[in-house]
Amino acid sequence: MAFCEIYYLQAPVLADLLLILQSRMAVIFQRLENQGEAYKDELITYNEALVANIPQVETAEIQQPSPERRIMSITLKPGETQSTLILVFQDEQISTLCIDDLQIEALIIGIQQALKTVGDQELVQYLSSNMDFLMCYTVDLTTQPNIDYQQYSHEDWKLNLFSHYLGVLYCCETDEGKKIVSGAVVKTSAPHLSELENNVVTRIIEKSPKLKAMHAELAPCQIFSTVIPSQPGRMLSLEECLRPLHAFYLEKKAELNA
Repeated sequence: MAFCEIYYLQAPVLADLLLILQSRMAVIFQRLENQGEAYKDELITYNEALVANIPQVETAEIQQPSPERRIMSITLKPGETQSTLILVFQDEQISTLCIDDLQIEALIIGIQQALKTVGDQELVQYLSSNMDFLMCYTVDLTTQPNIDYQQYSHEDWKLNLFSHYLGVLYCCETDEGKKIVSGAVVKTSAPHLSELENNVVTRIIEKSPKLKAMHAELAPCQIFSTVIPSQPGRMLSLEECLRPLHAFYLEKKAELNA
């Protein structure tokens, strides 16, 4: 009989797991391009075997989850062809879970199917809003020369799942003409000036209570964005994020006043 363990994940931890799976899918697509049909056949064969051996879930396991099996946090240790997850449980026990890249697609499909079955649109909305960027800083630019900012902390492994830092400025129509009133720095993998990036920058305000309050009666009429240079795997400091954002602000402000 196969060894089977049950893990329970609440929404924030499930979002972290999906971020990890999504990042590995990008690696898998790259591998498919490089290795072609041989790797594709290996994926299909492995997934068919995996699906055929999915254990049955008992109703009691869903209705009466064991608190000690609830995962409170995940930390990723990425590998060449697998991901090692360090799991911290509610009872503070620690375990490791290795997920081979060959298992990724089946896991994603399984989670998607479970979400579809449950039909919790609020959960689906929460998960999808956490997939394509991480908030790093939000800034009130109406308090010049001082900068009133809010910082968001993330583990390094999570920031490393995204390719670049993006500085964003929100310009509004005021009684004194067009003014840049707020900004943000996020980490994302959306290509610069793409439709995907446009989708990200329009959703940042909704995710930030600070920006949401600022723009409650003043909707942006223009949004400007710039990639903030950074080395892969290196986290930018507060100054390394906000200094380029401020320089971008001065540049765009000069253009608006020209």
